[in-house]
Amino acid sequence: MEFSLFTVFDNYKNQKESFTRTPEQLLQEVLEQTVVADELGYKAAWFAEHHFSEYGIMTTPQTFLAVAAERTKNIRLGTAIVTLPFKNPIQVAEDYALLDVLSGGRINLGLGSGYLPHEFAGFNVDGKDKALRFNDSLAVIKKAWTGEKFSHDGDYYQYKDIKLEVTPKQKEMPIWIGTLSHNGAQHVGEMGYNISGVPYVACNSVPQLKDIIDNYKKTYREAGHDESKIHTPLALHAYVAETREEAIEIAKPHLDLYLDTRMYGKSAKYEDLRDRGQVLIGSPQDVIEMLKEYEDAGCDEVMLLMNYGGLPHEKVVQSMELVAKKVMPAFKKEAVLG
Repeated sequence: MEFSLFTVFDNYKNQKESFTRTPEQLLQEVLEQTVVADELGYKAAWFAEHHFSEYGIMTTPQTFLAVAAERTKNIRLGTAIVTLPFKNPIQVAEDYALLDVLSGGRINLGLGSGYLPHEFAGFNVDGKDKALRFNDSLAVIKKAWTGEKFSHDGDYYQYKDIKLEVTPKQKEMPIWIGTLSHNGAQHVGEMGYNISGVPYVACNSVPQLKDIIDNYKKTYREAGHDESKIHTPLALHAYVAETREEAIEIAKPHLDLYLDTRMYGKSAKYEDLRDRGQVLIGSPQDVIEMLKEYEDAGCDEVMLLMNYGGLPHEKVVQSMELVAKKVMPAFKKEAVLG
């Protein structure tokens, strides 16, 4: 099990004074948290992209990632997700190739087809064919990253004799596709890509999640892909304190605000996620026990969503430090005796 951070960048107006931050404050806090995560040995920091809503104010993660790359040394930097139907695929290929070079080859690229109706409306894009548009866009990006001159004559995108002068530093840019539905995961498995997502959005229990991941892996293998390349990061809301009671007292109001402001799943509350085993709020031992269930289900990287609902920056950092000190060691691979 590897440990990462995940930020949705939810930011609110007209809420309780203690929950309110300016966009600039939030952006600077997340940058500081990313630096702390790098120093504490977190594997990656993932950042969502959203538009036209306080649900997520990060509109151009490539800009944010460039700043984070300059301030960090080892941590991998990822998107979760870039919504391809809203983009020109050549621009995506160029931006993230350049970013991979500037970061020293530390980019994780999460891609998706989108799910929020107001974003499709805002970009004046018809969502009915989003999957087909996504596939066409991804095909363009993969061709562009070869560094060879190419042409493309797809249903949505057409290019003739173009060539990128800057290609990714990584020999193969790691790509994740955001989905945790049975059908979506099966399709991604057939394509040979990794999946990622937020469990409580797509399923109601850890056993149900395991069934989705097992089916994905089966489809992946049967399509002839190398199963050793599968890497499944999953995002869970988290807050760790010395005691369960303290963690709940601090985190619950912020999680409930986040859940109430989501663009879907608004009926959920902390108690719902707790009862379904889909939130990591508690003592270090509580979180260790819950994460072992996710590890058994096929999750090998937990994307800790810690800065939700206006949770104060200093509390987020305290939780991050406690995870690094008391949770991560429980999942370190035992040294091989020589």
